[in-house]
Amino acid sequence: MTRPSLRCVLLSVVVLASSHTVLAQKIAVVADKLYTITSEAQGQPGVILIENGKITAVHMGSNVPAGYTVMHAVYVTPGLIDAKTTAGISGAYNIPADQDQDEQSEPNTADVRALDSFNPREMLLEYINTYGITTIQAAPGITNPIAGQAGIFKTVGPKTVGPTVDQLAVKPVSAIVFNLGESPKEFYGKKDKAPTTRMMTAAIIREGLLNAQAYQKKWADWNASEKKDPTKQPSRDLKLEAISLALRGDVPAIFNAYRADDIDTAIRLAQEFKLKLILSSVTEGYLETQVIKQSGAAALVGPTLQRLESIETSNASLEDAAILAQAGIAVALMTGFENYVPKNRVLLFEAGVAAGNGLGFEGALRASTIDAAEILGIADRVGSLEAGKDADVVLYDGDPFEYTSHVTAVVVNGKLSYQRE
Repeated sequence: MTRPSLRCVLLSVVVLASSHTVLAQKIAVVADKLYTITSEAQGQPGVILIENGKITAVHMGSNVPAGYTVMHAVYVTPGLIDAKTTAGISGAYNIPADQDQDEQSEPNTADVRALDSFNPREMLLEYINTYGITTIQAAPGITNPIAGQAGIFKTVGPKTVGPTVDQLAVKPVSAIVFNLGESPKEFYGKKDKAPTTRMMTAAIIREGLLNAQAYQKKWADWNASEKKDPTKQPSRDLKLEAISLALRGDVPAIFNAYRADDIDTAIRLAQEFKLKLILSSVTEGYLETQVIKQSGAAALVGPTLQRLESIETSNASLEDAAILAQAGIAVALMTGFENYVPKNRVLLFEAGVAAGNGLGFEGALRASTIDAAEILGIADRVGSLEAGKDADVVLYDGDPFEYTSHVTAVVVNGKLSYQRE
């Protein structure tokens, strides 16, 4: 399949800019095969009506009311959701100047936010948008045991004027990210600094959670007091405030874990502190289906085409997502972080491989749309094509998961963000 280079994608923005005003108001997307990912019949001819950035109606057939700009495609789906990536905070040049996914100054960086590194003009956002990815959860990298705060953003890509990161944000803070496994101990071991073992990685996480519990109690005691002595008011601690979000259940705790024993440790910590657990990567998740199912954790699986580059990824299976889903575990697909150019795996391709290895067409599509939206807590806005939701729509000239098919157009918030030449 031929795709535009990153430079061509950027140049096409100038052409698309004139289309934004034309397609910003009333659009009718006509599909030969419409996948709304709702309880309605899927893969039938249908029409999506869009006005002012929102879906106003969806109906079967091909009739379009007067006054709409019509777009047509063979297949139409909701915008795809990458459930965990570093796109937007890890740049295409792969040099220190554009690598902001890992704050490697200390093992606990709970206070850092993806929001504050997110570059709305990063060309990789435009790149993945051309493959139908319209929403991403951008998360800190895999170096620190307590990595920081993830955020969820739209991917309209770099523009000459706007939008700002705040305009792209769906959830400025969506989760607190924790990392287990090889990466933390390898990085800090080279510095002769803790953690150098998996047990110390877990100890650092446990200490952070315990300190946050104590911090919450201090503030609860202060708020319950008469507050007569200002000198006794607790000092603010941004790390502990962030971890407290997970302790209170305001946001989930995402634990990145590859090996089965790391998955067990994540579940153990989550149960100890009553965290809303989401597992990510879960390379050996297919070996832990009963344990994960019993824990109630959701799984962000991937990347499907993960390289077998270390001991903890040596048991990777293309059937991982399918086995987890078949066990009744809530599954979404993710692309994670890559340290080679062009720096981003493509969720569309990862989903296609998962579909061909047991997950099936609709299973892979759900794991990239509504199931991901429900796990991330954004299903009220995205993930399916329904009246009232954001008008994030992808148009294809064939089966989305066939490599010979193309994304022909992408609409984000009711505006054309990509159109194939």
